[in-house]
Amino acid sequence: MIAARHAVAVVIVTTCRASLARALRSVFRQRLEGAGGRIQVLVGVDCDPHQRLHGLLASVAPECPPHVTLSVINLGYSTSQRHGGPHASFYGGSLRSALTLLADARVVVYLDDDDWLKEEHCARILRAIEGRKWAFSYSIYADGNTGREWCVDELESVGVGRGLYAQALGGFVRPSGLAIDKLQLLHVVHLWSCAAFASGDGEDRLVFEQLRREPHGCTGVATVCCALDPNDALHARRVEFMRSRGVEYTGEAKIESSRAAPGG
Repeated sequence: MIAARHAVAVVIVTTCRASLARALRSVFRQRLEGAGGRIQVLVGVDCDPHQRLHGLLASVAPECPPHVTLSVINLGYSTSQRHGGPHASFYGGSLRSALTLLADARVVVYLDDDDWLKEEHCARILRAIEGRKWAFSYSIYADGNTGREWCVDELESVGVGRGLYAQALGGFVRPSGLAIDKLQLLHVVHLWSCAAFASGDGEDRLVFEQLRREPHGCTGVATVCCALDPNDALHARRVEFMRSRGVEYTGEAKIESSRAAPGG
């Protein structure tokens, strides 16, 4: 008997930071309606500099519930130029593109290994994408060290024609808030392996430039927690925004930041 296909796949590219365990557990907590509510989570290892993968999986994999399939792909080398590979994207090389194609589901959700999902994220985004090519959920600025939720992001990842990037980029949605129907957007998938800037990032901008012209839906609620990083160039602007919403940010330097410190 052929097993039922997964209703949705969650793609995570990782350098095996400790935060991967939290990201995976957030996927394990997802629940979908109906008997066919199966979820696949694909973990692609870009590199494992501290040899953590085995320990992380040993501690987390036993918690994987029956309705979730955990698929781990560790090639033993990186496809990212940052770690000696050929692809321009510093953040996973071609892995996000490859895992999208390998996913055993038509709808693919993305999640950075330092972010995490609220329990209803997948269910809501599946409803939002019905009859459309992509969908997104709003996100929450959060503390990656402690898990504290600071403030809903009403500044940047707010959709087409809105937010900080409305004029320059036509809006924006961060990868961790995004879901696509990969069969309708195959022409976009390869862009995850590219980079818009010499710094090796901006692949999300390239993808969004294509998506913003396509029919899409929105969950209307914030169901993704995004870890703030003081090393990010936009951090001061985010702190200013939170202050305007009455939130006094007191977070510390992010543990295992993937970005160089300013001036470093």
